[in-house]
Amino acid sequence: MKLRTVLSSVLLVSYSLSISCQKYETRNVVVNDRNTYFSIKQFAADQIQMYGQVPFSLYKITHLDGKIDSSVVNFINVDWAPILNAFEETDISDKKFLGQYDFSVYDESITGSRIAAYTAKNDKLLTRRLQIGTDPSNNKITSIYIETAKNSFWGSSTQKLLYIPLHLIQMQQSKRPLLGKAWDLRTEYRFMRDDYLDE
Repeated sequence: MKLRTVLSSVLLVSYSLSISCQKYETRNVVVNDRNTYFSIKQFAADQIQMYGQVPFSLYKITHLDGKIDSSVVNFINVDWAPILNAFEETDISDKKFLGQYDFSVYDESITGSRIAAYTAKNDKLLTRRLQIGTDPSNNKITSIYIETAKNSFWGSSTQKLLYIPLHLIQMQQSKRPLLGKAWDLRTEYRFMRDDYLDE
């Protein structure tokens, strides 16, 4: 038997044991068929394919330094580029990220969700935390929560992103520049017509 085959078998058994010790079937959340971490890009593409042509109305609320602005916008007319970019920048599915995150799974008693959490081992990584909420009864994704941080000589910025499929998109951004004024911005898109979306 070749050394590569032996090593592959040992790794497979070790992985299976670690999964069984957690008492959860997490392989579909931890890695995909290319042996990489969960892909935000692929998830976003799937959501767009499923719901991109549905004529939702969204209630947009913007909070900037204590000032609130709100409006109703049509799904088709929303400028999705900066929203998608903010989420897709956090993607950790490239193989270069393997081993750079601690992974854990736990049940949340308040919502009843099962949470798969990736936590960065290195504070130089953009994505510091990725949490995927699922319904334990069917493994359907119920929420995506992401925290990012950037630090440099010129200042720091943090970001918190939340997506609850077909209910809420929330982006909270804070910037603390070396020069100039600090600012905090929170933008929410609340999907209207939830009665139509209930399954």
